[in-house]
Amino acid sequence: MKSGLSASKYIRNNKRTCFVLIIALALTFMAMYVVNYLLMVTGESFKPIYLEMPKKVTYLAVTAETLGVNAEDYPDGGYGKATAESRNELMNRLKQTDGIRDAYYNQVLNARYSAVFGSTGFSFPLVEPEKIPEFLEHFNAELIEGEMPKGDGEILCDSVIMKNASFSVGDWFFENMYGKTFKVVGVISSPEMVCIGTPNGYNNTGWYITILTDEAHSDFSKIADQIGLKLNALDSVDDAVHNRESFKEDVEDVMDSVNSVILLVVIIFLAISVLVAYVSFMRNRVNEYCLYASIGYSKKEIYGMIMREMGIMFGVGVLLGALSAIVTMAVLDATLIRPAGLLSAWWYPQHIISILAAYAAVVGVLQIPILVTVFRIRTIDLMED
Repeated sequence: MKSGLSASKYIRNNKRTCFVLIIALALTFMAMYVVNYLLMVTGESFKPIYLEMPKKVTYLAVTAETLGVNAEDYPDGGYGKATAESRNELMNRLKQTDGIRDAYYNQVLNARYSAVFGSTGFSFPLVEPEKIPEFLEHFNAELIEGEMPKGDGEILCDSVIMKNASFSVGDWFFENMYGKTFKVVGVISSPEMVCIGTPNGYNNTGWYITILTDEAHSDFSKIADQIGLKLNALDSVDDAVHNRESFKEDVEDVMDSVNSVILLVVIIFLAISVLVAYVSFMRNRVNEYCLYASIGYSKKEIYGMIMREMGIMFGVGVLLGALSAIVTMAVLDATLIRPAGLLSAWWYPQHIISILAAYAAVVGVLQIPILVTVFRIRTIDLMED
């Protein structure tokens, strides 16, 4: 009784040939996963800014029309005073609303945050020194270096932003944007990577009503409905809903598209390379397959052996690729990502599924030469035909 065809015997006896294919599969897996990791560093780094910070603060700029003030009603002056009074009345209504801790009118400043691919900006308020402790408490932020702002143009900057911008205490805050106007006097640690500072004249990026909220009240459209405020197209609302939409459109959708293109291009090249290699691979083994047929093995059994061999090589390639990806990500994390003030995650099961699906597609393409080869197998006495 003949024994089953071994799928590992050929691999053991042809280590060099099989090793090249396994390494190609491993490096392809590693490259696709590490590229996804680097792309997702941008997403992971931007999450606190886009998704967490807006759960606790909303920036609102409304027109005089929304406040119910019409310039035509003040031909002799008083338009500015009326607007300020209406704005103050709106802030008082906001303060009395459930889920809102405070609301005040202030200048805001922008900070820049650069990731592996792209950069983003976020706003933070410039307030009087006495307002800063409340803001830090609201964000569970604590001072870890330097001192609290006391004078004009002094900034507390989150430690992650400090690393990202290569700041030290005493440096000018984004001097290329604001000149020597704002100085970093302290470093804070906060989950949302917030900053806070004091104004210095009118060097700012606009005046806003800063609203300190809880997560349940971070959708300002609901607050506006609750207090009877009718917004128009000229009003600016920077809240959790707006930032979630921006994150999906500007970050997630872009990263997904880039990942899909990279995956498609790499798999096309891999499929062509493996197809060429496998055709040559099987041509060199025609006599072996014919010998198996001559001693009584069916074409189905020979096909099964070929598929098991392929399964072993693809399986080992994926395993080595995963291990290589882990090592590569650990090195990148320690040497480049964390020191640059960036955030990362290593586990992306959906991308693993995508890579495995792509490998399955390559296996599907390889069925063509495999089935053609198996169909042409002849016994020894018919090989010359």
